[in-house]
Amino acid sequence: VSAELFDAGPQPEPAVRVDTVALTGGAYDLAPNTLTVDKVSIGGGAIDLKREADGSINLALLAAPPKKGAIAQEATEAAAEGHPFRFLVKTVAVSGLETAFSDLSVKPAEPILTLEEMAVVLNNVDGTSPMKFEAGFKIREGGQIKAAGTVDPSLPSVESEVQVAELGLKVFQPYVGRAAEVLLTSGAFSTRGSLRHGVKAAGAATLYQGGFRVDNLRIIEPGAKETLVGWKTVQTDQLKLQLEPNGLDIGDLRVVQPTGKFIIEKNGTLNLANVIKTAPEPKQPAPEAVAADPFPYRVRRVLVSDGRVDFADLSLITPFGSKIHELKGNVAGISSAKNARAQIKLDGRVDEYGTARVDGELNTSDPKAFTDVGLAFRNVEMSNLTPYSGKFAGRKIDSGKLTVDLKYKIDKSRLAGENQIVVERLKLGGKVESPDAVDLPLDFAIALMEDSNGVIDLGLPVSGNLDAPEFSFGALIWKAFGNLLTKIVTSPFRALGALLPGGSEEDFKSVAFEPGRFDVPPPEKEKLNKLAGALQKRPQLKLTVQGRYNPETDLAELRSAGLRRALAARQGLKLEPGEDPGPVDYSSPETGKALEAIFTERFGAGALKTLQAEMKAAEEKAKKEAASQSGAASPDSVAQDPGQLAKLLFARLAEGEPIGEPELTGLADARSRAIAAELSGPGAVPPERVVLSPPAAMEKEKELPPAAVLNLDVVR
Repeated sequence: VSAELFDAGPQPEPAVRVDTVALTGGAYDLAPNTLTVDKVSIGGGAIDLKREADGSINLALLAAPPKKGAIAQEATEAAAEGHPFRFLVKTVAVSGLETAFSDLSVKPAEPILTLEEMAVVLNNVDGTSPMKFEAGFKIREGGQIKAAGTVDPSLPSVESEVQVAELGLKVFQPYVGRAAEVLLTSGAFSTRGSLRHGVKAAGAATLYQGGFRVDNLRIIEPGAKETLVGWKTVQTDQLKLQLEPNGLDIGDLRVVQPTGKFIIEKNGTLNLANVIKTAPEPKQPAPEAVAADPFPYRVRRVLVSDGRVDFADLSLITPFGSKIHELKGNVAGISSAKNARAQIKLDGRVDEYGTARVDGELNTSDPKAFTDVGLAFRNVEMSNLTPYSGKFAGRKIDSGKLTVDLKYKIDKSRLAGENQIVVERLKLGGKVESPDAVDLPLDFAIALMEDSNGVIDLGLPVSGNLDAPEFSFGALIWKAFGNLLTKIVTSPFRALGALLPGGSEEDFKSVAFEPGRFDVPPPEKEKLNKLAGALQKRPQLKLTVQGRYNPETDLAELRSAGLRRALAARQGLKLEPGEDPGPVDYSSPETGKALEAIFTERFGAGALKTLQAEMKAAEEKAKKEAASQSGAASPDSVAQDPGQLAKLLFARLAEGEPIGEPELTGLADARSRAIAAELSGPGAVPPERVVLSPPAAMEKEKELPPAAVLNLDVVR
C-alpha cells in the first residue's frame, strides 16, 4: 500500500508521502473489538514539514482531529456502545523515510535541513500503554541523531536517551542573519543525555540532563576573512535544561581556543555592536512580566584555555592593532539571579613579550549595577601605541615599556576607576598631524614624570555615569590623562610635590633675598637642598634661574651700603672684601665731621651751610610748637638728637650715591650665581642642568622682597 497526504496549500506536492505500508501477521477478535498485528512496516517516502510564514505548522493542521462530521460522530457512537476499538501492533518499523524541514519565515526557497535514512522501531503499540522505541537518522547537511527510550501516550510522557553527533550549525545561518549582519561559516553541535517530558518525578514539564559540545565555531562579517567570534571547542558534561519551570544549569563549561576580534571603527563605534540588528520596539509588558525572570540560568565555571583576542582601532590617524594570546583562566558563578556576582580570573600574553591579567567580580545579569574588575598589563611595547599618541598627543613613540593596573568599580551605573600607569624608558619620536592632539610640551611633561631610572609612575582616576548618552570610556580615559598632562606642564613644581616634602608649590618658584644682598638666606638654602634632591631623581629636567632686583628696596640698600663703605674708609676703618661696614654711629662727632667733609666734597661748602641753616630753622620751629602746646617757656624742654645733622647728611648723600642699572643688574646676576653654587654642593645637580638667564627688574612694589625666579625645563 502507498499513500499521500496533501496540506491545504496551493502546492501540488504532498505533505506526506509513503512508498509502502505492509502488515505482517495479525488477527481481529470481534467480541472485544480488538485488532492485533505482528508488524507494520513503513518503507520509503517523504515528509515535507513546514513552518509557515505566520508561524503555523502544516502537519499540525493535518493531524488535528475533526470536531464535526461523520468521523467525529462514529467515534462518539462507538464509545457510547461500550465496545471501543482496541488495537495492538507488536512492532512498528519505519525505514527509508526522508523528512525536509522548511521555515518559510526565514528561508522560503529551500529546506533548512533534511533528515535521511530515518529508522524508527516502536514495540507494543496500543495507543495507551507505555512503549519502547528506537530512532535514528542522518542529516544531509551534516550530523546524526539517535534516541531510545519509552513513550507513554496516556500521560503523555517520554523518557529517552538522546545522542546528537556533529550537527552542522551552518544550516542555521538564516536565524543568525535575522539577528546580526554576520555569517556562520562553520560549527558542529553534539550532545548526549537523558530527556524526560511529562514525567512528574522530573520536577519540570521537560527536563534534559547530560552534556554538549560545539566544535570549530566560526563567525565572520560579510566580505571578511578573519574570524569575528569563534572557538575550537566549547563543552560540558554537566548540563541541566528544564522547561516549566524554566531553568538552565551548567557545571564546568570548558572553552578551548576562543577567538575574538574587537575593532573600533573609523567613526568610533565597536564592530560587535555594529553587526547586531536593531529589533523593533517591543510593546510595553505588564508590570508582573517585567519583574519575572523568564529563563533563569547559572554557569558554575567557565574554564578558558589558549584564547586569542585581536584588537584594532581604525579611528586613529594611524590604524593600531594588538594581540592578546595564550589567554587562560576561569569565570566562576555566572548567574541570572539578582545581585549574583561572578568571579573573574584570566591572564594571557600581549604581542611578543607583554602580559595581561583580568580579575575581579561583576553582576553578570546587570554589569552596570555592580562591577569591580581589575586589568593589569605588563611589559607592553609602547611603539605599538604610536597611533594613540599620534592622535591625542601629536607625537610618535619610538620605544618604551608600558605597565598598567586598571581598577574599575561600577555601582548603580556610576563608574569610579583607579588606574596606575608605569612607563619605562619612554622615547618620543617625530610629530604626527592630528586635529585632536593637545598643544602641550610633552618632552617637558615626560621629564617631570620620569625618575632617575627612566620610570614614569602615576595614578589616573576616572569617573562617570554609564547611563549618560555622551559617555565614552575611551574619551574618559584620555580626558583624565590630558588633564593630568595639563596640570603637570602648567604647575611643574606641583608635579614634583611627591619629591619635595614640605612647602607649597609657590615656595619652590622663587628664592627670596635680603634687600641689597646676594647671599642665600638659611631658609632658602633648605629649600634649594630639597629641590636639588628632587632634580637628582629627575635627570631629564634642568633648572633655569633668573636673578631679579627690586628697583626701590635694592637700590636704597645698595646706595646705603656704598655710602657706609665710603664713610668707613674716611674714618680709617679697614674692611675685608665684601664685608658689611655695619650701622652708622650718627651721635659720634667723628662721624659727623666725616659726613660733612664728604658732603662738602660732593656738593660744596655753600650746600653744607644751606643744609645747616635749614636744620636750625626746623629746630626753632619745633621748639616753638612744643612750647605753645605745653605752655613751657624753656627751650630745653624739647629733647635734642645729637646725631640729627649726621642723619640728614647721610640721607642727602645716599640719594646721590652713584648706584644705577649696572650695579642692580650685577646684584641680580650675583643672586643667580649664589643659587647655582648652592645647588652644586656635595651630591649636587650637574652644572649643565642649572641654566642662568639674563637678570631682570621686578615690579616696582615696595612690599615685594627681592627674589630670583626658578623655572623647570627639559634637557635637550
